[in-house]
Amino acid sequence: MIRLIAAIDRKRGLAKHGYEPWHIPKDGAYFNNQTKKYGGHVLVGGATFRNDLKGKSLPERTTYVFTHETEIPGSIILVHDISQWLKTMQTRDVWVAGGAHVFESFFALDAADELYLTHIDADFGCDQFFPDYKMGFSLVEQSEVHEQNGFRFYFAHYEVRK
Repeated sequence: MIRLIAAIDRKRGLAKHGYEPWHIPKDGAYFNNQTKKYGGHVLVGGATFRNDLKGKSLPERTTYVFTHETEIPGSIILVHDISQWLKTMQTRDVWVAGGAHVFESFFALDAADELYLTHIDADFGCDQFFPDYKMGFSLVEQSEVHEQNGFRFYFAHYEVRK
């Protein structure tokens, strides 16, 4: 099972200049709780690894980094070809945590089974976006609206339409 997880703004914005332009600890806790489920295998892109994860593996999870680099310090596993990597992960549940290029790659391969999106009710002027998912996925469940640090947001779970 391939699950994509992201926080997005009203326009599906993911990041601005390589960073999330919001700070919502409750979303960080949600991310940690979700990605520890189902085996804890998490794939991120190189920029997400450097910027959001500060170049460190995720505690209590196996961290994979999709990159063209040949060496990255730390206890991570490098991935150079997503299609090939997916073949090696066939029997495992995987979380994909961004960034935009990585999400687009999974959409292009029709490889996503579920989406876990935090919808933030704001426009941050992002320059990186989550792919348009509405035609291919159906809402399964959604949380109540939360508010933290002046941001209103909710968690939503989607499944691929069959």
